[in-house]
Amino acid sequence: MKTVQKNAPVYAVIGFFILANSFGQMAFAGAKPQQNTGTDAGGVSIVSSINGADYTVNFQNAPRRAVSLSHFSTEMMLALGLEQKMAGVAWMDNEPLPEFKAAFDTIPVLSDRYPSREAMLDAEPDFVTGWASAFSDKNFPPSFLEQNNISFYLPRVEYLGADMNSVYEDFTLLGKIFRVEAKAASIVKDMRAKIEAISQKTAALSPVTVFVYDSGESAPYTAGDALPSDLIRLAGGRNIYGGEAKKWLSVQWESVVDQNPDWIIVMQYSSDEDASKKIDFLKTNAAVKGMDAVKNNSIFVMELAGLTGGPRNPAAVETMARRFHPELFK
Repeated sequence: MKTVQKNAPVYAVIGFFILANSFGQMAFAGAKPQQNTGTDAGGVSIVSSINGADYTVNFQNAPRRAVSLSHFSTEMMLALGLEQKMAGVAWMDNEPLPEFKAAFDTIPVLSDRYPSREAMLDAEPDFVTGWASAFSDKNFPPSFLEQNNISFYLPRVEYLGADMNSVYEDFTLLGKIFRVEAKAASIVKDMRAKIEAISQKTAALSPVTVFVYDSGESAPYTAGDALPSDLIRLAGGRNIYGGEAKKWLSVQWESVVDQNPDWIIVMQYSSDEDASKKIDFLKTNAAVKGMDAVKNNSIFVMELAGLTGGPRNPAAVETMARRFHPELFK
């Protein structure tokens, strides 16, 4: 399979030897990325923007041996009922939702984090999706996937500026890729109705200000222009760093203190992480313990799986809205 270089024509030359279960033609192009757009699902053809280049993948058939390299994409696929078409999963942040546990247990776990390339190939995948970092040069770049006849999709929630519409688009496009459009449309309709019921309540209120504390003691790491900011908005809040032109970024405590947010959300990366240690740090650190959110104990924990795209998003928005605006839920 020949890789098309940047600025080359958008059609790739496909190698002669294609696996029996492969999708057929995969065209790779290196044009300027179109984040959150650039999707042409007719036929079915999907664009993924990775590391500064656009890659168009044509799916002539639904994948049969998919590998998911993130918790959120795994739960998206389980929600779509695709467990029988999954050859492996990796990088599960939290326990799967109870309704997905039985299906999840039928799928091989390739690694707690990213599997080796050898382990990936041993799973014999014909499709890969997951975190943006899954497609880095260190892990499974498009060139590696192309060489091994593996199609791929970078979820829209991994793009700069992702919002709930990105989540809906991911379900829709996965539905097209796997030929389960009706199921995807039903999921989107249900999620949209649940979130709109909450956002209609919070829309008329003044938003509370929110700081997302991911990690870091000398310089905190926080959410920028990414999905968590939109979930906070829908819940009646405003992420104080939501206007930054980065998905995640390091900031200075002085900046956080100056903005004096009403609420602090502490991220819990995995079920076995003790998030109380982060809260203890906030309450004892001289630089921040005087903030109103800390003095008023306006701090709560959210699992990473709830703030990344997927079926948990409606519950996450409601959880935050109940904290920010409890008067709406009496």
